[in-house]
Amino acid sequence: MFVGPAIAAGFKDMALTDENFQNTLVSDVVDKLISEWQTEPQKAIADSTGFIHFSLHHGEYDVTVTHPLGHSSKTLNLSVRKDSTQQTIHVKMHS
Repeated sequence: MFVGPAIAAGFKDMALTDENFQNTLVSDVVDKLISEWQTEPQKAIADSTGFIHFSLHHGEYDVTVTHPLGHSSKTLNLSVRKDSTQQTIHVKMHS
């Protein structure tokens, strides 16, 4: 049972917030790491054969494919796990 950050189980030294719910130094480090590890949105244009190559870190991704002439788009959710293998994803769109 969790009884709060003041118990002697080490929560006092590693808590993400203090008793007033303000960030601790540990929380600031965690926030900085999360900010550094985030991937900014990327844009890419397919080559003459219609291919795009991406290397992705582990995580969840929303990929939106837009047809340049028909102005239509499809959004796919991709999940990259530690045990994921290289994959080719085909997206067929009609203009």
